[in-house]
Amino acid sequence: GDLFGSLGNMMKGMMAGNDDQTLSASRETEAVRNGPDAGVPMLDGHEIVAEYPHTPESFTQGLWWCEEEQMMYEGSGGTDFSHGTRLTKYNLETGEVEMGRQLPNKFFGEGIVGLGDKLYQLTWRTKVGFVYDKKTMKLLGQWTYDYEGWGMTTDGTSLIVSDGTATLHFLDPETLQETRTLVVRSKGFKSGQMAPLRRLNDIQVVKGDIYANIWESDRIAVIDPDTGVVWRFIECKGLVDESDPWIQQWSKSDRCLNGLAYDSKNDRLFATGKLWTNIYEIKELPGKGAMMKERRTSNAYGSKGGSFDPLGLM
Repeated sequence: GDLFGSLGNMMKGMMAGNDDQTLSASRETEAVRNGPDAGVPMLDGHEIVAEYPHTPESFTQGLWWCEEEQMMYEGSGGTDFSHGTRLTKYNLETGEVEMGRQLPNKFFGEGIVGLGDKLYQLTWRTKVGFVYDKKTMKLLGQWTYDYEGWGMTTDGTSLIVSDGTATLHFLDPETLQETRTLVVRSKGFKSGQMAPLRRLNDIQVVKGDIYANIWESDRIAVIDPDTGVVWRFIECKGLVDESDPWIQQWSKSDRCLNGLAYDSKNDRLFATGKLWTNIYEIKELPGKGAMMKERRTSNAYGSKGGSFDPLGLM
């Protein structure tokens, strides 16, 4: 009876999770159907401006540039082949860690951001976020949410959180209550249809737009924060050196592009990935993405149709 009961509960839990996902997906589709139409996004290329050292054992989930301190902050996830869930502050030029804290293994760290004198950190499936004192990294408090934690950024007023779907959550940084949601949508290059852009991962506000990594994609989406419309993509294929033996030992999913930060004072955009050896400062090349697209390797993420292609984007 007990075994059947626990199996039954497990199945029920899994089915409930699927129900939630289906409901969420249908809500997103409905929101897009009733939302604004837009043109097919432009495809920009990238150019590497500078390279900085990155801790190779870091399974990067969040990146944030502190302009006040001129320091990089990083949140990593706790896989058994990484250095675990950590929050660190380090010198961008040298990679030297100035301060950090390790989280217990039960928490898989996700996106991070600083606002005012506080640091915020998400966790993945434990659905709890932590608030720290930015100067000391002392834990000040925590909050809970009813979705998975993926990426986080701020527009200076709200915290903005991604959860792996097409939905972004806007939170009041003081009360940590949700104030609004935004469904991200894009017109497919092939389909010509507006559809939700799912798998949004680390996010970063840049000059008013929201830049987003897409899990298992080599592209950054550039999103209008009012409408959720993606108006351009940045092709980042070739950013990581895939001939590097360190990179080659990881699956494409485990070494994917993830981690965005922006230095607004000096207009520098930073990008890295899980287990990468470098952080790159990149410059966007308007309209040059199609040229870079040719560098794509077929079957990059092991799916039958080649790279993960949510909307006929590739």
